[in-house]
Amino acid sequence: MPYLDVGYGHQLYYELAGDITAEVPILFVHGGPGAGVSDTDKALFAGLQRPVVYFDQRGCGQSRFEQRLNGNTTEQLVEDIEKLRKALSLPKLILVGGSWGSTLSLLYALRYPQYTDSMLLWGIFLCRQQELDWFYQHGASQLYPEEYQKFMRQVDDAADPVAAYFDLLATGSDEQQQAAAASWARWEAVNSFFDTDEAILKRFEQANSALPMALLESYYFKHQGFLPVDYILRHCQPLKTISVDIVQGRLDTICPCGTAWQLAKHLANCRLYISPRASHAASEPENFAALRTLLHKLEPAARV
Repeated sequence: MPYLDVGYGHQLYYELAGDITAEVPILFVHGGPGAGVSDTDKALFAGLQRPVVYFDQRGCGQSRFEQRLNGNTTEQLVEDIEKLRKALSLPKLILVGGSWGSTLSLLYALRYPQYTDSMLLWGIFLCRQQELDWFYQHGASQLYPEEYQKFMRQVDDAADPVAAYFDLLATGSDEQQQAAAASWARWEAVNSFFDTDEAILKRFEQANSALPMALLESYYFKHQGFLPVDYILRHCQPLKTISVDIVQGRLDTICPCGTAWQLAKHLANCRLYISPRASHAASEPENFAALRTLLHKLEPAARV
């Protein structure tokens, strides 16, 4: 298996689909932080001619680490993308990602616009405190009050649920960590789909995927993503020459539509496609159809 040593005991797992020397490849930037690349993610790219590079960010998926949180910040994740680009000798990248993957893609493009060919994003998340407050305190809680009550019960209705969850996930007993991770992941799953059921929720609650995602998300969000206030919107000048397509679920209760609209208004070369009856996940039927249409437009002209 291919791994890239990026320091602090971290080795990134990456995977190539197609000939990356033939065309500018897509780099898929997964969500979370901590979700890793899944088979559901790969389904989005099935049958494409353009090559795709997949990688698991620090501390999750098939990537290796000595200590999951050691040397794990947003700045380092951005630099990991650049290290991967250099290691693969890629002149440019097409960045494709949603939710936290949209955040990290935008941050990479801000830092390295010269290596960013274009972007296809969904579920726009700028990691601002107002967005974190919406999802973990005073917004989505009004739409799913019964589920939010379950979510808060794990941390005894703490005033700062993100910090309280992180403490449980970082220092609790194995039993406490697993219960907290399952609860954290369930709250995210409830809000990810327009229609959901207990089978989907139980799949998200599985410890092998829920624990790294819950720990890394609570760690990052406790620190506001290690970003200054409104960083992306205040520094998006380098993005104005980059082609950006955004697919946004109108009913996304994790990353509300207003954030995507704000970002699109700041970018000169951006197109926003709103899915009227879709929530957060790329697998939502309307989101998936829109993303597939846009991915096909990225296909090499001679092969379409």
